[in-house]
Amino acid sequence: MIHSPIEKGENMKKTAGIIGGMGPQATIDLFQKIVSNTVSNSDNEHIHILIDNNTDIPDRTKSILENSDLPLKYLSESAKRLELIGADFLAMPCNTAHFFYDNLKKEVNIPIINMIEETAITLKNNNETTLLLLATSGTIKTNIYQKIFDKYDLKIITPNIEFQNEIMSAIYDFVKKGIPYSKVNTFKEYLNTILIENKIDNIILGCTELPILFEDNKLEYKVIDPTLVLAKKIISEAGYKIKSL
Repeated sequence: MIHSPIEKGENMKKTAGIIGGMGPQATIDLFQKIVSNTVSNSDNEHIHILIDNNTDIPDRTKSILENSDLPLKYLSESAKRLELIGADFLAMPCNTAHFFYDNLKKEVNIPIINMIEETAITLKNNNETTLLLLATSGTIKTNIYQKIFDKYDLKIITPNIEFQNEIMSAIYDFVKKGIPYSKVNTFKEYLNTILIENKIDNIILGCTELPILFEDNKLEYKVIDPTLVLAKKIISEAGYKIKSL
Protein backbone atom coordinates (compact mmCIF):
# COMPACT_ATOMS: atom_id res chain seq x y z
CA MET A 1 0.00 0.00 0.00
CA ILE A 2 1.32 3.41 -1.00
CA HIS A 3 0.74 6.13 1.55
CA SER A 4 0.07 9.79 0.90
CA PRO A 5 2.81 12.33 1.66
CA ILE A 6 0.71 14.09 4.31
CA GLU A 7 0.31 12.21 7.59
CA LYS A 8 -2.07 13.23 10.38
CA GLY A 9 -1.86 12.80 14.10
CA GLU A 10 -4.13 10.34 15.88
CA ASN A 11 -7.55 11.74 16.82
CA MET A 12 -6.53 15.25 15.76
CA LYS A 13 -9.32 17.39 14.31
CA LYS A 14 -8.09 19.93 11.80
CA THR A 15 -9.60 22.84 9.90
CA ALA A 16 -9.49 22.56 6.10
CA GLY A 17 -8.92 25.55 3.84
CA ILE A 18 -10.13 25.45 0.23
CA ILE A 19 -8.71 27.76 -2.42
CA GLY A 20 -11.86 28.01 -4.50
CA GLY A 21 -13.41 29.96 -7.34
CA MET A 22 -11.77 27.89 -10.11
CA GLY A 23 -14.64 27.75 -10.95
CA PRO A 24 -17.38 28.27 -8.36
CA GLN A 25 -19.33 25.17 -9.46
CA ALA A 26 -16.23 23.02 -8.98
CA THR A 27 -15.79 24.51 -5.50
CA ILE A 28 -19.41 23.66 -4.63
CA ASP A 29 -18.87 20.16 -6.01
CA LEU A 30 -15.89 19.59 -3.71
CA PHE A 31 -17.70 20.96 -0.67
CA GLN A 32 -20.73 18.77 -1.40
CA LYS A 33 -18.54 15.68 -1.77
CA ILE A 34 -16.80 16.40 1.53
CA VAL A 35 -20.13 16.72 3.36
CA SER A 36 -21.66 13.70 1.62
CA ASN A 37 -18.70 11.44 2.40
CA THR A 38 -18.10 12.39 6.04
CA VAL A 39 -19.38 10.04 8.75
CA SER A 40 -21.54 12.22 11.00
CA ASN A 41 -24.71 12.19 13.08
CA SER A 42 -25.09 15.94 13.56
CA ASP A 43 -23.91 19.34 12.30
CA ASN A 44 -21.22 19.35 14.98
CA GLU A 45 -19.65 16.17 13.62
CA HIS A 46 -18.78 17.70 10.25
CA ILE A 47 -15.44 19.24 9.30
CA HIS A 48 -14.68 22.90 9.94
CA ILE A 49 -14.02 24.16 6.40
CA LEU A 50 -12.88 27.61 5.33
CA ILE A 51 -13.53 28.44 1.66
CA ASP A 52 -12.07 31.38 -0.23
CA ASN A 53 -14.15 31.45 -3.42
CA ASN A 54 -11.62 33.68 -5.14
CA THR A 55 -13.08 34.33 -8.59
CA ASP A 56 -10.37 36.95 -9.24
CA ILE A 57 -7.80 34.21 -9.92
CA PRO A 58 -6.92 34.55 -13.64
CA ASP A 59 -7.79 31.65 -15.93
CA ARG A 60 -5.11 29.04 -15.39
CA THR A 61 -5.12 27.52 -18.88
CA LYS A 62 -5.01 30.92 -20.60
CA SER A 63 -2.14 32.03 -18.35
CA ILE A 64 -0.13 28.85 -18.90
CA LEU A 65 -0.56 29.00 -22.67
CA GLU A 66 0.60 32.63 -22.56
CA ASN A 67 3.59 31.75 -20.32
CA SER A 68 2.22 33.90 -17.51
CA ASP A 69 2.51 33.05 -13.80
CA LEU A 70 -0.05 35.69 -12.78
CA PRO A 71 -2.39 33.12 -11.16
CA LEU A 72 0.32 32.35 -8.60
CA LYS A 73 -0.04 35.82 -7.07
CA TYR A 74 -3.77 35.32 -6.50
CA LEU A 75 -3.39 31.71 -5.37
CA SER A 76 -0.78 32.86 -2.88
CA GLU A 77 -3.09 35.57 -1.54
CA SER A 78 -5.88 33.03 -1.02
CA ALA A 79 -3.53 30.53 0.62
CA LYS A 80 -2.12 33.11 3.03
CA ARG A 81 -5.61 34.43 3.83
CA LEU A 82 -6.84 30.93 4.70
CA GLU A 83 -3.76 30.21 6.80
CA LEU A 84 -4.22 33.50 8.66
CA ILE A 85 -7.83 32.74 9.63
CA GLY A 86 -7.06 29.26 10.93
CA ALA A 87 -6.71 26.64 8.20
CA ASP A 88 -4.42 23.77 9.22
CA PHE A 89 -3.99 22.56 5.64
CA LEU A 90 -5.11 23.60 2.15
CA ALA A 91 -6.60 22.07 -0.99
CA MET A 92 -7.29 23.36 -4.50
CA PRO A 93 -10.23 21.97 -6.52
CA CYS A 94 -8.56 22.88 -9.82
CA ASN A 95 -6.30 20.48 -11.70
CA THR A 96 -4.64 23.12 -13.88
CA ALA A 97 -3.79 25.26 -10.85
CA HIS A 98 -1.48 22.45 -9.73
CA PHE A 99 0.95 23.73 -12.34
CA PHE A 100 1.79 26.34 -9.65
CA TYR A 101 1.77 23.84 -6.77
CA ASP A 102 5.50 23.69 -6.02
CA ASN A 103 5.85 27.47 -5.88
CA LEU A 104 2.60 27.94 -3.99
CA LYS A 105 3.53 25.62 -1.14
CA LYS A 106 6.58 27.81 -0.49
CA GLU A 107 4.24 30.73 0.25
CA VAL A 108 2.59 29.21 3.33
CA ASN A 109 3.59 27.33 6.47
CA ILE A 110 0.87 24.69 6.26
CA PRO A 111 0.59 21.67 3.95
CA ILE A 112 -1.26 21.76 0.63
CA ILE A 113 -2.79 18.50 -0.55
CA ASN A 114 -1.74 17.62 -4.07
CA MET A 115 -4.92 16.41 -5.77
CA ILE A 116 -3.05 14.95 -8.73
CA GLU A 117 -0.68 12.93 -6.56
CA GLU A 118 -3.59 11.65 -4.47
CA THR A 119 -5.25 10.51 -7.71
CA ALA A 120 -2.06 8.71 -8.78
CA ILE A 121 -1.86 6.96 -5.41
CA THR A 122 -5.48 5.81 -5.67
CA LEU A 123 -5.00 4.43 -9.19
CA LYS A 124 -1.76 2.68 -8.26
CA ASN A 125 -3.40 1.07 -5.24
CA ASN A 126 -6.23 -0.11 -7.55
CA ASN A 127 -3.68 -1.63 -10.00
CA GLU A 128 -4.95 0.57 -12.84
CA THR A 129 -1.98 1.54 -14.98
CA THR A 130 -3.24 2.84 -18.36
CA LEU A 131 -5.37 5.95 -18.05
CA LEU A 132 -7.20 8.27 -20.41
CA LEU A 133 -6.75 11.87 -19.26
CA LEU A 134 -9.55 14.31 -20.03
CA ALA A 135 -8.43 17.79 -18.99
CA THR A 136 -7.90 21.39 -20.09
CA SER A 137 -5.30 22.15 -22.73
CA GLY A 138 -3.22 23.84 -20.03
CA THR A 139 -3.11 20.64 -17.99
CA ILE A 140 -2.32 18.55 -21.08
CA LYS A 141 0.36 20.90 -22.44
CA THR A 142 2.33 21.17 -19.20
CA ASN A 143 2.28 17.42 -18.43
CA ILE A 144 1.12 18.17 -14.88
CA TYR A 145 -0.32 14.68 -14.58
CA GLN A 146 2.43 12.86 -16.46
CA LYS A 147 5.23 14.26 -14.30
CA ILE A 148 3.59 12.85 -11.17
CA PHE A 149 2.22 9.69 -12.74
CA ASP A 150 5.68 8.73 -14.03
CA LYS A 151 6.74 8.28 -10.40
CA TYR A 152 4.05 5.63 -10.01
CA ASP A 153 4.63 3.90 -13.39
CA LEU A 154 1.24 5.01 -14.69
CA LYS A 155 0.70 5.51 -18.42
CA ILE A 156 -1.41 8.39 -19.70
CA ILE A 157 -3.28 8.53 -23.02
CA THR A 158 -4.47 11.98 -24.17
CA PRO A 159 -7.16 12.94 -26.74
CA ASN A 160 -6.40 13.96 -30.31
CA ILE A 161 -6.73 17.64 -31.23
CA GLU A 162 -10.38 17.38 -32.36
CA PHE A 163 -11.48 15.70 -29.15
CA GLN A 164 -9.37 18.09 -27.07
CA ASN A 165 -11.10 21.04 -28.72
CA GLU A 166 -14.49 19.52 -27.87
CA ILE A 167 -13.44 19.03 -24.25
CA MET A 168 -12.40 22.68 -24.01
CA SER A 169 -15.70 23.75 -25.55
CA ALA A 170 -17.66 21.61 -23.11
CA ILE A 171 -15.81 23.17 -20.18
CA TYR A 172 -15.66 26.82 -21.25
CA ASP A 173 -18.74 27.23 -23.46
CA PHE A 174 -21.12 25.21 -21.32
CA VAL A 175 -20.19 24.17 -17.74
CA LYS A 176 -18.42 27.40 -16.76
CA LYS A 177 -21.33 29.40 -18.23
CA GLY A 178 -23.97 27.24 -16.56
CA ILE A 179 -25.43 26.25 -19.93
CA PRO A 180 -26.70 22.70 -20.60
CA TYR A 181 -24.25 20.82 -22.83
CA SER A 182 -25.74 20.36 -26.31
CA LYS A 183 -23.23 18.06 -27.97
CA VAL A 184 -23.36 14.95 -25.80
CA ASN A 185 -23.50 12.52 -28.74
CA THR A 186 -20.43 14.10 -30.37
CA PHE A 187 -18.56 13.88 -27.06
CA LYS A 188 -19.53 10.22 -26.68
CA GLU A 189 -18.41 9.40 -30.23
CA TYR A 190 -14.96 10.86 -29.57
CA LEU A 191 -14.75 9.10 -26.21
CA ASN A 192 -15.89 5.72 -27.50
CA THR A 193 -13.36 5.84 -30.35
CA ILE A 194 -10.39 6.51 -28.10
CA LEU A 195 -11.52 3.83 -25.64
CA ILE A 196 -11.76 1.25 -28.44
CA GLU A 197 -8.34 2.17 -29.86
CA ASN A 198 -6.55 1.90 -26.50
CA LYS A 199 -6.65 -0.57 -23.61
CA ILE A 200 -7.80 1.93 -21.00
CA ASP A 201 -8.14 0.90 -17.34
CA ASN A 202 -9.87 4.10 -16.27
CA ILE A 203 -10.75 7.64 -17.37
CA ILE A 204 -9.39 10.54 -15.33
CA LEU A 205 -11.76 13.50 -15.11
CA GLY A 206 -8.78 15.82 -14.95
CA CYS A 207 -10.68 19.10 -14.83
CA THR A 208 -12.95 19.80 -11.88
CA GLU A 209 -15.73 20.86 -14.26
CA LEU A 210 -15.76 17.43 -15.95
CA PRO A 211 -17.43 15.52 -13.07
CA ILE A 212 -20.24 18.07 -13.32
CA LEU A 213 -20.45 17.53 -17.10
CA PHE A 214 -20.52 13.73 -16.72
CA GLU A 215 -23.10 13.78 -13.91
CA ASP A 216 -25.40 16.31 -15.56
CA ASN A 217 -25.38 14.41 -18.87
CA LYS A 218 -25.48 10.92 -17.34
CA LEU A 219 -22.29 9.86 -19.13
CA GLU A 220 -21.93 6.40 -17.64
CA TYR A 221 -18.30 5.41 -18.07
CA LYS A 222 -15.76 4.01 -15.66
CA VAL A 223 -14.06 7.13 -14.32
CA ILE A 224 -11.94 8.36 -11.47
CA ASP A 225 -12.99 11.75 -10.14
CA PRO A 226 -10.02 13.64 -8.64
CA THR A 227 -12.50 15.94 -6.87
CA LEU A 228 -13.88 12.93 -4.99
CA VAL A 229 -10.34 11.68 -4.30
CA LEU A 230 -9.53 15.12 -2.91
CA ALA A 231 -12.70 15.23 -0.82
CA LYS A 232 -11.85 11.92 0.83
CA LYS A 233 -8.28 13.00 1.48
CA ILE A 234 -9.54 16.20 3.10
CA ILE A 235 -11.84 14.17 5.35
CA SER A 236 -9.05 11.86 6.52
CA GLU A 237 -6.51 14.69 6.83
CA ALA A 238 -8.97 16.62 9.03
CA GLY A 239 -9.21 13.60 11.34
CA TYR A 240 -12.69 12.39 10.39
CA LYS A 241 -14.03 9.09 9.03
CA ILE A 242 -14.99 8.50 5.40
CA LYS A 243 -18.30 6.86 4.64
CA SER A 244 -18.14 3.41 3.08
CA LEU A 245 -20.43 3.64 0.03
